[in-house]
Amino acid sequence: MDASMFKINDKNRIIYAIIFAFLLSVPLFVKNLYYMHILIVTGIWVILVISKHLILFTGIFSLGHAAFMGIGAYSSAILMMKLGWPFWVAFPLSGIVAALVSVILCSVFLRVKGLLFAVITIAFAETTRLVFTHWPGLGGAEGLTGIPAPTPIPLPWGTSISFAGKIPHYYLVLITAALAILFVGRIEKSRLGRMFSAIEENEQLVESIGVHVKGYRLLSMTIAGLLAGLAGSLYGHYHSYIAPDEFAVWTSVMIFLLCVIGGMKSLVGPVIGAIFLTFLPEIFREAKAYEPLIFAVVVLLIIFFLPGGLMSLPQRLRQGISGLKNRFEA
Repeated sequence: MDASMFKINDKNRIIYAIIFAFLLSVPLFVKNLYYMHILIVTGIWVILVISKHLILFTGIFSLGHAAFMGIGAYSSAILMMKLGWPFWVAFPLSGIVAALVSVILCSVFLRVKGLLFAVITIAFAETTRLVFTHWPGLGGAEGLTGIPAPTPIPLPWGTSISFAGKIPHYYLVLITAALAILFVGRIEKSRLGRMFSAIEENEQLVESIGVHVKGYRLLSMTIAGLLAGLAGSLYGHYHSYIAPDEFAVWTSVMIFLLCVIGGMKSLVGPVIGAIFLTFLPEIFREAKAYEPLIFAVVVLLIIFFLPGGLMSLPQRLRQGISGLKNRFEA
């Protein structure tokens, strides 16, 4: 990675600062605890889809991403519950453990490409779920309950930041998601990101000039595994409960769908997809029984009419308005 990946021009810096300042102020005017819960869940999904976007950015089609989330969630919970380690040690280690598992998996299977690799990742996700279910001390199919909240942060004068309420969790998730977006965004704009993009567009050409494609893809999977593990840790300590079925193949499929729904060509697209997932059920709350059908219909409509995802909606609207103007003028 070159130093330029951490540079942000002044215009973008101002925009990001305004958005981040607004998000920091949200608890001042959102008093409903349920809405705070929705925002926290949205932030966790944002981290997941951002990590998935990095994998797609190198042309890897994987359907086992939820397994790394589960590895992070279980690792963090065990480190606190069984070993008594503080959250601020367990949290980064959960990401590191998920990243190491990703390195081992990809070192063996990245020589396989395309749909066969996707099948292997599905098998890996299902194997991981079975390990969570049957490994002694992991709670079996019922999962782990009573996962402690993050360790309070001590402050001067004998005070501390407790994570008993939702607002501290909101800020923890917000900061983690913001750092994940900034980090992945800087990778995309760097020389490393350009190499990732070149591999996705024409792998054979890049290999022909002597680039070690497998090494670059291994790096992207490692970073993605790290971020997914951190998201899993946040998920477990916020809900205080995890179960194997929460990290099944369907969760991996959902993460992929959110990238497609939002738009895979831009970093903003997956973020829009994550927001879409968490707020769509709220829009159709009165039709709870039909929620899966509504979700499927909406997804199909987006894929059919907006191949570039929701991110392409403004451009399609502009094209439509321009077409109408030209027709009337003619």
